[in-house]
Amino acid sequence: MDGVKKRPRNSLKTRLSYWISAAILSVAMIAASFTFASAFEEAHELQDDVLQQMATLFDRYSLTPDDGALTPLVSQPLEFQISVQQLGITPTKTALALPNDLSDGFHTVDLATQSWRVFVHTLSSTQRIALAQDTAIRDEIAFETALHTLMPLLVLIPILLILLSYIVDKILSPIRVLAHDIDSQTEPPAQLISTTQLPSEIVPFVEAINRLLSKNSQVIASQKRFIADAAHELRSPITALSLQAQRLEQTELTDDARQKLNSLQAGIGRSIHLLEQLLSMARQQDNSVQQPQKISLKMVFVEVIEDLYPLAEAKEIDLGFSQDNDAELNANPVRLKTLIHNLIDNAIRYTPNGGKIDLSITQMDQYVEMTIKDTGPGIAADQADKVFEPFYRVLGSNEYGSGLGLAIVASIVQQMQASIRLSPADSIKNSGLCVTVQFAHPLIRARIK
Repeated sequence: MDGVKKRPRNSLKTRLSYWISAAILSVAMIAASFTFASAFEEAHELQDDVLQQMATLFDRYSLTPDDGALTPLVSQPLEFQISVQQLGITPTKTALALPNDLSDGFHTVDLATQSWRVFVHTLSSTQRIALAQDTAIRDEIAFETALHTLMPLLVLIPILLILLSYIVDKILSPIRVLAHDIDSQTEPPAQLISTTQLPSEIVPFVEAINRLLSKNSQVIASQKRFIADAAHELRSPITALSLQAQRLEQTELTDDARQKLNSLQAGIGRSIHLLEQLLSMARQQDNSVQQPQKISLKMVFVEVIEDLYPLAEAKEIDLGFSQDNDAELNANPVRLKTLIHNLIDNAIRYTPNGGKIDLSITQMDQYVEMTIKDTGPGIAADQADKVFEPFYRVLGSNEYGSGLGLAIVASIVQQMQASIRLSPADSIKNSGLCVTVQFAHPLIRARIK
């Protein structure tokens, strides 16, 4: 089965994650802008409060600036340093060129080289002082304060997006489980999908799938019954034709009539073989035939060899085991015997007179392999997949057949969850056919002799 191997470009998860992420990012950007602007403004207000509180200290502690000089409030320079000077007197060279007519309160004064935030205050001694702070420093401090306020939000956004992806994946996980359940149904009749654990939004969709599965199961079952019934009904008249042909063979016939009789018998033989293959296909697709049980793989080989040995003997083919190994499989006996029967029968038909067919069983750590090698013409690499299709036959073959043998093999291999591989028996001469069937756990209950 192919399964769901690739996520489609227009997947529901991708679209849902995209739109929710876009909404979160949009709201986050608006919130971040508002938070930054608010924090930036509050930082400026806090700095103004500091200037105002510093001015009140001059009244409380009777402080006096030094003769209009630009006086730092601390001896060591700080980035938020506040300087004070007295207004109404001749300023020194180091003092700011502030207008003497500034009213009490806050002002933003643009001087030649820089801008200052100034708070003017009249002391109880009637002296007027100006507390000044560089606006560039104020803006820098306010920016850093606002950025620190914004930092938790910036860190939270990627965490929120990751959490969103996890939540969306968790919510949509029932859909993946549903797809796996549907995809894992390889054998009719299909089992209806349970809706007990599914979200209510997709229950109608699942119920529609269940109705479709039921209809398909009915159609498939009807086709199987038709094939089995048709093959069974045709069996009797064709058998009667075969008996009549055998009786006719015992009478005196001309050479031309005997040649036509041989052609008739060959056609009857092909029809009988086709009916047997159709019945075999119907039996192996019937799940009620027999339940899996422990089977000796070598014993199944021996039973099939006993059935097909007359065909091999007629063509003088050396048919036997190349190794004396055995393994136990937990499998359906009917299917396993049908699988091996069709593979050996196919090898006998296409191996020329005097050829050789080697059978082997190999035990590995996690699987068992059975191999059937013949000295026939083999199968070209470009036809290795086509030969498993129903009624497909390799062109140029002189052997008669129904084209169903390997199709039945492929169906059984799939039902047993095994694998099959075709390769040349002689890789140097690129001749012969090597069929390898691999049975994996839990089919294996192996023992090697």
